Amino acid sequence: MLPNKVAIDIIRRYMARFEKGEDIEEFRRDLIKDLLNHGVLVKTEDGTYTLVSECKEELMHSRIGALKESVEKFVIPSNLKHIKNPKILDLCSGIGYNSIGALHYNRNCKIDMVECCKEVLFLSLCLDIPYEEHNIIKNRIKDFLEGDVNRSTINIYLEDGRNAIKKLEGGYNVVFHDAFSPQRDAVLYTVDFLRKVYKKMDDNGVLISYSSSIPFRSALVEAGFILSEGHPVGRRRGITIAYKNPSPDRKIRRISPTDERLIAISTVGIPYRDPNLNFTHEEIVEHRKLERMEFKKRLLEIGRYYSTKKVKLGKVDKRFLNIQRLDLNSTQVILKMREVLGI
Repeated sequence: MLPNKVAIDIIRRYMARFEKGEDIEEFRRDLIKDLLNHGVLVKTEDGTYTLVSECKEELMHSRIGALKESVEKFVIPSNLKHIKNPKILDLCSGIGYNSIGALHYNRNCKIDMVECCKEVLFLSLCLDIPYEEHNIIKNRIKDFLEGDVNRSTINIYLEDGRNAIKKLEGGYNVVFHDAFSPQRDAVLYTVDFLRKVYKKMDDNGVLISYSSSIPFRSALVEAGFILSEGHPVGRRRGITIAYKNPSPDRKIRRISPTDERLIAISTVGIPYRDPNLNFTHEEIVEHRKLERMEFKKRLLEIGRYYSTKKVKLGKVDKRFLNIQRLDLNSTQVILKMREVLGI
């Protein structure tokens, strides 16, 4: 999914002026005014801006604040402030809020920014984001757009994250997974993509996502991650925190018991799949629909099918509930429940 087409078209007109050598300061305020007048740029509650997406009901960032969301949903939960020389993968970096926030909390970050929309990167050059680290990101984006693709401490990959992940060096301590919601665009929420990400992470790496989607969390479990949950920011459900190999002393907060059951024994827990990393969103959704139907059929055959409502209410075999009472993390609980389910 991309930003709104009207926004893209407007930004492209001003990009053409930049590409002809015109100074951005000559037109950036006009660009912002133009986007605002067309209702495709939105000022959020912390004074920073976000864009409307192709789906007009969804913004690129939360209305509570684009920068606030980045800091409270991604940067602070990642604990990168206390990581020495952290290496970060910023998936769907967009305007650059997550990378800016990361540098604000730890100037020693090395960041790989992955973004498929050139126009969104360009927009960052025209905004005033109230962290001085924005200048670092702006300078790197400007150099990149002018043709400087040499590797540095901040690298930009202008392409689909599924293609980028194949070539990235890896060793990431932190992954910011900030794609559009899986309901709108599931291509970066599949088991197959997340397995690639897992392999590129440092042994003690952590992945952060604002999404608490059940099929996404199920995919993380299948990809090998240890599931955890952070506090909600501007919404009811908490963010997703997924560890590769958390240290024994790390406190891991479990996801809700309801979500554990839904992932483990419900058809809702069937994850998204994209075996060759080339399906469209619609193809991914359709394949998941068929897999859910097949899973339901198998459960009915062995007499272990539970409706989503019953799973949510905990009206299931007591063996599943007993597993949830054990002193285990959510991934361990889910895997044990699946063993009992027998499929």
